[in-house]
Amino acid sequence: MIPFMIVVISIMAIASIYWQFWVLFDVFLAILLIMFFSEQFRNIFNIHSVVISLIALYALPSSVSILYGKISMTENEMLTLFSAIGIGLIGYAFGVWFLKKLLPSKRKRNVYISNRIHNLFWLTYKHRLKLTIVLCIVLYFYGFMPSGMSYTESVEYRFGTPGVILYFNELIPSVISSLSIAMVSIIGDLKRRKHLSPLSYLLITLVVLSIVGGHRIWIIGLFACLMMSFQPYLKRRHLLCIVILGFFSSFLLSGAVRAARSGETFSETAQNFYSYFANTQGKSFTKLMWGWTTLTDPFSTFIIIVQNIPKKIDFDHWTYLKDASLVIPTVIYPDRPLPRNIWFVKTFDPELFHKGAGRTFYALGFGYLFAGVPGVFVHLFLFGILFEWFNRFLKTIGGGAGLFLYSYFFIQLLRFVVGSGYFSFIKASFVLDFFIPLFLLFLLTCALEILSPKNILCGKYFRWS
Repeated sequence: MIPFMIVVISIMAIASIYWQFWVLFDVFLAILLIMFFSEQFRNIFNIHSVVISLIALYALPSSVSILYGKISMTENEMLTLFSAIGIGLIGYAFGVWFLKKLLPSKRKRNVYISNRIHNLFWLTYKHRLKLTIVLCIVLYFYGFMPSGMSYTESVEYRFGTPGVILYFNELIPSVISSLSIAMVSIIGDLKRRKHLSPLSYLLITLVVLSIVGGHRIWIIGLFACLMMSFQPYLKRRHLLCIVILGFFSSFLLSGAVRAARSGETFSETAQNFYSYFANTQGKSFTKLMWGWTTLTDPFSTFIIIVQNIPKKIDFDHWTYLKDASLVIPTVIYPDRPLPRNIWFVKTFDPELFHKGAGRTFYALGFGYLFAGVPGVFVHLFLFGILFEWFNRFLKTIGGGAGLFLYSYFFIQLLRFVVGSGYFSFIKASFVLDFFIPLFLLFLLTCALEILSPKNILCGKYFRWS
């Protein structure tokens, strides 16, 4: 009945010319899809329910402001805006359905790969203490702050350094990170011991210190890993309460990190972080929840796109080709087109662009720039196919290894919502920030196994099976 209802309501929505109807339709459709993909909230961390939730959450604050008249828009602009959200959600659902019908799942074919990934995961868990020692060495040289420098210095460094060089300079702390090793330890402990070990608590502490130092997005990664790991031990109502509480707490912590990162050293940053919570008297809810602007900023770019395209700027039907060109490094293609988020700043905020700063770019904005509201459908349709393929891959792996892979990838779902394009997302989120770091982490684990005293004395080497 659910697919039938979606089709019927979609036809009604497409025929509608009232933005008020689209607002109600967007809310109803988002709730319906979240319930469907999460199996009536029994699996709220299903990748599709998380994606739909993030699309809706990033649209919610600004949409409320529009309804209250705090953001000025014409009737036609509101119709375009709210219809784009609903049609985008339909496009995503159809993308998931399309891949399911086109390529039915056949898990038996991937048993070999699944077994190998499980072996690598449990080997990494076996050497978690050695990896923690390596982590401490990395932290000694790089520190807890991103790029080992203050936020102001890191901004200048990021915008003044070519992407390839920047990536390789930050590869070691991204491969040997407290978050990735903590995930391995947490998931492994709960799968084998049913409780966390002292080492897991130590690694969680290191993750928290890194968050205070400026790794703000790690709040989501750590929270998601803990919730998904403890999900089998929690009742549905308890899990929902924790997720809602964690949702608001994450914005509170995010605001504290944003206030703290003005420090030049880690000690100054930690002091600013403490002062943020110590001086809460007299602060309004908006000021205390400073991290809430993380939701409003990306969607504000979409509003500007709708207000200016195609009135003042034509649609860019070559935007997917330009996005695909971002796969080529700038050292090979120095004149390649700008990423959409940087293009947005250059076009609509030149002063900010010349300062070297940027803005996040709501996912629907990329599709709208391509071909208007139909472009939004196409864009999220492609992402529905992509995430369904990845969801199928995770189900094939299953167990502790599958949970680790999803936890490690979870942060990339936020980057999808505030990302700039389809091909650039595959390049950055799947290849550079997911596959390569995991491959190097497992490669280091294999080296530790080979070089372990027991194997050296016995003349044994690491075996896959």
